[in-house]
Amino acid sequence: MSQSENRLKIRNQTFSNEIDLDMYVEWDALSRIDFIDCNFKNSKFDDLSFRKCQFGKSTFENCEFVNIDLTRAELGYCKFLNCKFVDCDLSASDFFKCVFFETRLNNSNLKLSTAEDIKFWKSNKFSKSNSNEFFEVKNESNFEKILKDMNLLTFTSTDQDEDENC
Repeated sequence: MSQSENRLKIRNQTFSNEIDLDMYVEWDALSRIDFIDCNFKNSKFDDLSFRKCQFGKSTFENCEFVNIDLTRAELGYCKFLNCKFVDCDLSASDFFKCVFFETRLNNSNLKLSTAEDIKFWKSNKFSKSNSNEFFEVKNESNFEKILKDMNLLTFTSTDQDEDENC
């Protein structure tokens, strides 16, 4: 993950809900923060910009991201446990050595996003088969296609029809 001296570093913190981030939202500072070794639990993030934000060794558990801008975000060594992304922009983001367990992305943009050494665990509740599935992505420049192929990235029929007509 790239480092910059003009960035605020938050280390070893636990955020149990989105209210814990309110002061950073008020100051419009989220894009200038590096979250390192942080835990986010049972939070719903709605209509926020984490553009160019950096997350390192952070865990997101039972979190929901709705209409979030994560464009050009850097996520390294992160864990997403039972999370959901809805209408999020993750375009041009980089995912490095992340783990996704029971995590879904709906109507989210991952164009130009890259993935390196990513692991996915998808239980049979997300699959048409009766088995649990484990996937690894070693190095992929088209992260969006991989997630679509695994049915972890889904679109409503209206959005998909519009996307196909472009």
